[in-house]
Amino acid sequence: MAEQEATNTPQAEQNSETNPSTQADVKNDVPYGRFQEVNGLKNQLQSENEGLKAELAKQKAVQEDARQETLKKNSEYETLYNEGESKWQKTEEENKAYKARELEDRERMIEKVPEEQRVFTQGMSNSVLAQYIEQSQTSANAGKTDPSRAGTTAKGDFGGYSSKMEWVNKDPEGYEKAKKNSGGDKFGDMFMPKPNPFA
Repeated sequence: MAEQEATNTPQAEQNSETNPSTQADVKNDVPYGRFQEVNGLKNQLQSENEGLKAELAKQKAVQEDARQETLKKNSEYETLYNEGESKWQKTEEENKAYKARELEDRERMIEKVPEEQRVFTQGMSNSVLAQYIEQSQTSANAGKTDPSRAGTTAKGDFGGYSSKMEWVNKDPEGYEKAKKNSGGDKFGDMFMPKPNPFA
């Protein structure tokens, strides 16, 4: 064992050689004053950019107002009406698509609710309905155990286990309960571990 550790040590030392391209603690040669200067300039430019964007948005709004006023002065109400109508139609189409998606979502959620409980969901919004479904499913699953855990439910001939021996070894209490409920065991107690009198 000591000889094996001795042979592993040189390998570990070879692997621990530093590679300059992968060093994480390389010292940065930028002075802090220069960093502050560049960072301050960056922040200043960012605030100027945001100010220019806000100014541009204001200019666009002013130009649109001026254009509409010009149309009003030139008695081009039909153009104004057509523009307003097209905006309204676009908004109406988006609203219809949104309502259709909402209805589809609602129908999908209603299908998850048992038939006898659907009367309670009639006045609920979709968000409240989703919470209702989640809570009802959580409460319905509250008393159940995970079926993937062996021995949690009595399935088949061996209480969910592949053999009687596995059942006795992994869940002796469950085996005893099943044996008492069935009126005995045709194999006898040969598979049951004997209680320890010293415990």
